[in-house]
Amino acid sequence: MFRLSIAATLVFLSTSAFAQQIEAVKGIKFGVGCVGPISTFAPRLGSCALEGAKARIWCPNGEIFDRVGEPPQSYVARSICNLNQVLN
Repeated sequence: MFRLSIAATLVFLSTSAFAQQIEAVKGIKFGVGCVGPISTFAPRLGSCALEGAKARIWCPNGEIFDRVGEPPQSYVARSICNLNQVLN
């Protein structure tokens, strides 16, 4: 019974309702709006901190995302941009 309750809790907590919210934005040049240093992971792939405890991520394919929280590490930015390796 204990295993069943743990499994049910894990299934409930892994639903999309608990996923971090990311919103796509358009037309913002690389580095615009940053309040801190820009972390550049590869050409046209980077992130920075914004006002209001948000972060912005620029993808090599031109997509731009804003999310709540600190600027992500390179592996998180690559995942958000649907990249499986850093482009050179």
